[in-house]
Amino acid sequence: MGRTSIINILLTLLRIGLGIFFLITGALKITDLGTTAEFMTRSALLPEWCSMPIACIGVAMELVVGVCLVSRRCYQGAALWGTVMCSVFLFLYAQAWARGLELSCNCTGSLHEIVNYPLDTSMRLLLLGAMILLMWDTRRRRSVLWDPNNSPFDFSEI
Repeated sequence: MGRTSIINILLTLLRIGLGIFFLITGALKITDLGTTAEFMTRSALLPEWCSMPIACIGVAMELVVGVCLVSRRCYQGAALWGTVMCSVFLFLYAQAWARGLELSCNCTGSLHEIVNYPLDTSMRLLLLGAMILLMWDTRRRRSVLWDPNNSPFDFSEI
């Protein structure tokens, strides 16, 4: 098994794993949108009336990115939107940490108090790094993705 084959397998596992992660967290958050909106309100970046629409958009983005990553449909767009989404999450954590806010988060579908900002921020940074790696993968596989004869569920490049 060549080096390229191993890299393809690892990137495919990362893509599917992140897709499942976003699907699970999005599905858990959709059952309790109020908690996600409260997090937006407590971060004190936007007016309170913006919290629920932004929470709905964020959860919808998580679900769409998750479906696209798992199915490899619109892979390039999903990697881009996932990177944007992870950047926004990282920004929210970093600014709350810098301002000394005490937040609780519904980030993984379960409400928990943020007590260790460096750990939570570094986890968001790792998630962003994984999404950037997937963006690199989309650029590397561009010729495969633009092939009209290539099925999104075809894993022959592995």
